[in-house]
Amino acid sequence: MGLPAAVSIAFIVATILISRIGMNGPVVALFIVMYIAFIVFMISFGTAMAKWCEEIFGGKKEFSIEAGLRYGISRFWGVLGTILLTALKVFLWTLLLVLPGYYKGLLYSQSIKVSQLEGVSLGDANRISQMLVSKSGILRTLGNMMAIGITAMLGFYLLLLLAFGVAALMSLINSTLGAIVMGILFASLMVIMTTFMMVFRTYEYLLYREENKTDLANLTKVLKQMA
Repeated sequence: MGLPAAVSIAFIVATILISRIGMNGPVVALFIVMYIAFIVFMISFGTAMAKWCEEIFGGKKEFSIEAGLRYGISRFWGVLGTILLTALKVFLWTLLLVLPGYYKGLLYSQSIKVSQLEGVSLGDANRISQMLVSKSGILRTLGNMMAIGITAMLGFYLLLLLAFGVAALMSLINSTLGAIVMGILFASLMVIMTTFMMVFRTYEYLLYREENKTDLANLTKVLKQMA
């Protein structure tokens, strides 16, 4: 978690310092470049982390950080496209009716992991995710999401209260120092919570894939033939 934490802290601290300067043209351009770079890093790192989890799940004792990051960068566009398409589909289903939106969200919940680890993107990733969740159990998937979500939320709010207390003490010394400390602590908390959720979701996907490897192989073959 050290690398994404460092990048997130640097991004938040830089944002706070830039906001103190004032948002003129060059500053806005710098902020946009920083924001894009941050998104590219986080998506690529998330894919690299999924790859490392896959290697550990397969029995490896060691993995290459450099190779994982290169793999994450190579899958950036496919993963980004899958994220955007999946979000759009779920949003449109939710506009139609709320419950179908939740249902589709569950069926597509493995789409990003499919794109990260199988090299399949967009609608094909959605189709594979739908098959895996249907076969392994939609109620099981819902239960997993609720259990891990509640655990992460409770831990996050408890640590956030502690962070607010520390930041408030720092604010008594200097308001800017207090804002920076709060930014650092908040970024660290977000990285911890996000990593916890992503690792859990990756192992959930790897287990679903193992349980349905024959169906996955058949569906992947059909999708490649259709392409």
